[in-house]
Amino acid sequence: QGGINNIAVEPACQGRGFGRRLLQHTLAAMREAGASRCLLEVRASNNVALALYESEGFILDGRRPGYYSTRSGEREDALLMSRQL
Repeated sequence: QGGINNIAVEPACQGRGFGRRLLQHTLAAMREAGASRCLLEVRASNNVALALYESEGFILDGRRPGYYSTRSGEREDALLMSRQL
């Protein structure tokens, strides 16, 4: 198994497919290294990332309630996702 800790794209460059290419490259590298599954977590409110991960075959495995803190001091759930490589 492998995991993705963070994928980020500079805001001025978002919406151009860079995040998708980073994700695809990372998944290919993981597969080449012998991993058979990729795990990740994402903020429940991050709809752009959720759409990307779902379009790349990730499925929802679970939820960690109140895992992330927000700027306002509230708590936000983490969604646990995975896919076969």
